[in-house]
Amino acid sequence: MKTLLSRRTVLRGAGVALSLPWLEALAPRTARAAVGIPRRLLICAFPNGAPHDWWTNAPSFGTSLSGADFKLPNVLAPFAPIKHKLMMVSRLGNYTWSHDGSAPGPSVEPSHARCMSAVTTCIDADEVARKAGLPLDSAVRSTTSVDQLIARTMVGLTGLNSLQTGLGVKPGFFDYRSYAYNQVLSWKSPTEPLKRNVNPRVVFDQLVGGTGAQTPAELARLKAREKSVLDAVREDTLRIKKRVSSRDQQVLDQYLETVRSLEIAVDQVAATCRTVPTPSPVPEPPGPQQGLSQGQDGYDHELHANVMNDLITLAFECDRTRVITHLLDDARSEFEYRNIPASDRTRVGLNYNAGASLHYHASQHGPGELADTTENGQYKILTPSNRDFAAINAWMGRKVAELALKLDAIPEGDGTVLDHTTLVFLSEMRTHDHDAFDLPILIAGGNGALKRDTHIAYQSVGSDRQLRDLWYTLMRHVFGMPVSSFGEDLRGVGNADLTEILA
Repeated sequence: MKTLLSRRTVLRGAGVALSLPWLEALAPRTARAAVGIPRRLLICAFPNGAPHDWWTNAPSFGTSLSGADFKLPNVLAPFAPIKHKLMMVSRLGNYTWSHDGSAPGPSVEPSHARCMSAVTTCIDADEVARKAGLPLDSAVRSTTSVDQLIARTMVGLTGLNSLQTGLGVKPGFFDYRSYAYNQVLSWKSPTEPLKRNVNPRVVFDQLVGGTGAQTPAELARLKAREKSVLDAVREDTLRIKKRVSSRDQQVLDQYLETVRSLEIAVDQVAATCRTVPTPSPVPEPPGPQQGLSQGQDGYDHELHANVMNDLITLAFECDRTRVITHLLDDARSEFEYRNIPASDRTRVGLNYNAGASLHYHASQHGPGELADTTENGQYKILTPSNRDFAAINAWMGRKVAELALKLDAIPEGDGTVLDHTTLVFLSEMRTHDHDAFDLPILIAGGNGALKRDTHIAYQSVGSDRQLRDLWYTLMRHVFGMPVSSFGEDLRGVGNADLTEILA
């Protein structure tokens, strides 16, 4: 079968360029499994660490559990349908960059800002500022993050080189550091933080907007006439449908219906977006600060999360970008999770109380304490985590699981979009204690380079491996990058592959 289309084919109209989903016509029949399959990275980060529940079924230090022996904890139960495509990694730290005290240690203060700024960079932003002679309370300095290093290898392959999204809706306390460190996962350079965008309308327009100076005006005119972007590409759609099989026509029709449904949902959430004042004197990354009014009539946090999941899915399905960072909430979040439904609360043993506050940062500092001392191959639980904190973590786990399931439902070549994505779900700190060791980490997909259906545990603190080696391993073995180092280690320890995670 002769190739009629390519992944670069788009539906064009007045200021609109809508990429196509995977169709039979995208590659010759004999080569569909091998031609044009992307490698993608999706980092979904959540703040404040995880409850003790996360490690309930973890293997002993230095061992692993696979297959039937690998059991998901209750906070990650929604991942069960794709357990065979998951890998949990425990006992990794991210603290060797810390300049607190005479030697690196797992206690990092101020923790929220410095740990979040280091989660994709594995360096000390404070030290970068000191070397630049900048005051710590206003500096915006870091280094190029792992996602942007990977994105550099894909320049020109997609319309958007990378995408930054998020759900942060209530600015919190910034640990006397820049807003950048609490709301940014992606750093294009040491002086260029890339803000997460919480407004789904802005993200939608990024995904469907065409090129050229007329694009914003044309999109504005479409909205003013209350028309869909599909109206702009109707003529091109009819032309493409004449060139593809009946099965591809059905796929295209279903895809366009999905785009229209998403467009409607985007407008519903975007109606509650507002500009919030910049917290003075703490600077934030360039561009207007975005927020959502939690108390505003009509705002639905569940819907917001669902729409952002759909936008991320659309971005990957249509190959608009291959690198996305998604921040599920801002560091040191002060958000009140009133939206969490009974199913998530009861799953972790919290008596359902509709409308209860579930204040995120307060619950992190509620009852709950894990020791750094060991007992039977685990860290000893001194006080079980409070159920409010567990319920918030369970909700976040469910939203990422739903996103992973959406990606896994999309056939692509010899597998699914999830198979060709490395989805890393993690936090910047451990748990209630703010410490930067034993980070909660789950990986889905893996582009065929990583183990699946397994939980791997490294050694206890002091003998543990570091997050910088995870990013180093992914860059080398998943994305084929000839990197020689990543991140910092004050002990002078060089990077080394996490061979245990490789397929």
